[in-house]
Amino acid sequence: MNLKEQMKDAIISLMDQNKKNKFLKNTVELRCKCGFSEKITYFDFLSGGEFEIGKPTRTVSPFISESIYEETISVTPLMLSRKCSSCGEIIVTVFPISLENIIPMLRSGPPDLLMYG
Repeated sequence: MNLKEQMKDAIISLMDQNKKNKFLKNTVELRCKCGFSEKITYFDFLSGGEFEIGKPTRTVSPFISESIYEETISVTPLMLSRKCSSCGEIIVTVFPISLENIIPMLRSGPPDLLMYG
């Protein structure tokens, strides 16, 4: 099993543990050239396992530190492709959170109810 398959299995496993995570109820819109659109929740996007892990790419960090203005970071996209139910074309969309950020987010526990009640 290669690293991409291991990461994909880790995400699917973490989805099973995070079914009640409110963040995962956010939606991604799949939009086709023909005008058809469909919304899918983050949970459905990731738990179905239909996504692919893209090729890592280098980009400038959107966060600015005190002395560093252009820090280059590595970002690995998660992509979903589905056949349009209207015209049959393949719709490809990119998940809004990279692999490097989604796994730690899913591994962290829920917020403290006393603090964030």
